[in-house]
Amino acid sequence: RYSVLVTACDDDQFNFNYDVTMYAGFIPEIPGLNPRHYKGLVEYKKNAPLKKVAEPKSLVWAEDLDLSAFSGQKELPVDRHIDLTLGGSPFSNGQVLDIINNITYIEPKIPTLYSALSLGELAFNESLYGPQTHAVVLNHMEYIEVTLRNPNTLPHPIHLHGHVFQVVSSGPEEIIAPAGVSEVDVPRPSKSIKSYTGRVPVSRDTVVVPPGRYIKIRFRADNPGAWLLHCHMDIHMGMGMVMTFVEAPDVLQKTQRIPQQMKEFCHKLNIATEGNGAGKHAFDLSGLPKPPKMANSPPK
Repeated sequence: RYSVLVTACDDDQFNFNYDVTMYAGFIPEIPGLNPRHYKGLVEYKKNAPLKKVAEPKSLVWAEDLDLSAFSGQKELPVDRHIDLTLGGSPFSNGQVLDIINNITYIEPKIPTLYSALSLGELAFNESLYGPQTHAVVLNHMEYIEVTLRNPNTLPHPIHLHGHVFQVVSSGPEEIIAPAGVSEVDVPRPSKSIKSYTGRVPVSRDTVVVPPGRYIKIRFRADNPGAWLLHCHMDIHMGMGMVMTFVEAPDVLQKTQRIPQQMKEFCHKLNIATEGNGAGKHAFDLSGLPKPPKMANSPPK
């Protein structure tokens, strides 16, 4: 995802056509789907003549790590490291599900935000949000570095809610061959390591973690709430490549309230608005779906 600044003309003498081509490098070329073409009109004045602009003869492709943030924010310090490995695996229920650190996400009985607001001091106990919620509690204003590891043959665009993060480095990660695939057929990713120590790193809310690579991101926990981190490919998110950052629940409890109409809406749907991930008190997690167990097979 990119933001583009365009300097507009200082008169309305002409209108201009625009033509955008978007190409996804991780899926095959499919007419009408990849690449996609978008055309339209930049209109300064109705019925003004169109001015033709020469198309560039060549394009220069830029890697995210080669860019710098417009804000000029230098590399953040680090108070805490979090290591996350992306993947997928067959499970005991016969399904192939996606995982982060061997956990496949299953929604709790109560929205995680409601739990963070209602558990009091117990809101810092990660287990009370439910084992499949994969909750990690962050302290207010601490600097977080997350290493996203992808030992798989597919790329994963990882999106974080509630924050813009810095992409500070990337490097090689050994690919694990999927079941039934010969080691000879496993792609060999670049061994290059990119780092931006002392420079202005690029800022994103989504970053593609290529096959056989790791990406390090940094952000400051300055936005109390319950924020998902997940693969932005819908099929992978639906298969469980999701986790939750519960950020500064103590500050959250002092500064935010759920509107009464939202609580009433939840009650009509038989969704609790207080308690742990099961909608119960304290450590009673009865009623949560029983999580499936990983089968003894290599990740996909």
